Amino acid sequence: MRTPTNRHQPEAVDMRGRYDDETVPSYPVAADSPPSEFEPVGDINPVLTAADVSDFGRTDCVADPFLFVTESGQWHLFFEVYTHNREPTAAIAHAESDDGYDWSYDQVVLETDEHLSYPYVFRWQGDHYMIPDRWAKELGPAPVTLYRADSFPHSWSPVADLVAPATPQHDFSAFRWEGRWWGILGNGTDLYAYYSDDLESADWTPHEANPVVENRSQAARPGGRPLVFDDHILAFYQDCATRYGNQVHAYKITELTPSTYEDRPRAALPAVAPPGGLGWNSGAMHQVDPWFDGEGWHCAVDGNLGVGYQLLGEHHWAIGIYRA
Repeated sequence: MRTPTNRHQPEAVDMRGRYDDETVPSYPVAADSPPSEFEPVGDINPVLTAADVSDFGRTDCVADPFLFVTESGQWHLFFEVYTHNREPTAAIAHAESDDGYDWSYDQVVLETDEHLSYPYVFRWQGDHYMIPDRWAKELGPAPVTLYRADSFPHSWSPVADLVAPATPQHDFSAFRWEGRWWGILGNGTDLYAYYSDDLESADWTPHEANPVVENRSQAARPGGRPLVFDDHILAFYQDCATRYGNQVHAYKITELTPSTYEDRPRAALPAVAPPGGLGWNSGAMHQVDPWFDGEGWHCAVDGNLGVGYQLLGEHHWAIGIYRA
C-alpha cells in the first residue's frame, strides 16, 4: 500500500441511491459532461505493481485495470496478472480500497486454462458481470464469454459466449445504446461491432458493415470502458501504429445502428500517453478506465517502464490512478 501525498484528501464517497443500472450499466451516476484532461494524482503512482501479487507465482506485470464502486462506497479494482513461466500465463485478480487511492491486493478471482486479461466489469439489473479477454493461440480465436458473479467479487461463472469471431479480435467492451446492447472489439487495425437485445444471449448479431473501421492502427482496439452520453458514446482505443498499446485516444461514436457507424477523434492529443523519462509509465500506456464518483472522474490507468525497465530492472507494467 502507498500513502497518497500532494493532493487534497477527499471525503468518503457515498454511492447509496446513485445507481441506475436499469439504464446505465457501467457506472453509478450519469455525469453532465465527459472527462477531459487526465492527470496523475500526486505522487502515489503506481498504486499496484507485480510485487504486490502474492498468489500467482513470480508475477511479471499487472495491467488492464477496471474499477467498480459499490453502493456503500467500497472501491474494487479488477486487472490482469501475468507470469511468463507458468500456464496459464495470465488470470484476473482483484484489489480493494476505501477511497480509490490507497489499494490493497486481494487475490486471483478468475483463472481458467487460458490466458485471461481485460476484465471488463459492470453491473446490470442487480447482477455483476465480467467480460474478460480470452487468448489461446494454439486453439485459434477464442469466443467472447460473459461471466456473472456468484458472489461478488470473488466467484464468477460463465453465462454465454456472446461472439465467436473467425479471426482474432480482442478487448470486448459492452454498453447500452438506444435500447439495445452493443459490443466493440478490435485486432489493432480493424474495429468490429456486435449487438443484442438481451445481454445474456449467445451469438450477438454482427454489424452489417463489419469491420466498421478498417486500417486504423492508431485507434481500432478498445483501451477502456466506453462512456454513454445523450448524443454520443465516448470510446477509448489503443494506439498500435508504432507498437502495441503505445497510448490511448478518445473517440466520439456519433452514429451507431445495425447498419451504420460513425466516429471521430475527440481531440488531436491522446487521452493518456507515456510522459517519457524513467518513470513507471514512461514507455507506454494502453488503458484508461474513467469512473464518475459523484464529483469528478476517477481513473485507473496502466503504464510500462520503457527504457526504465532495462535500467531499473522493475516489472514491466503497473497500475496507477489519474483524475480528470
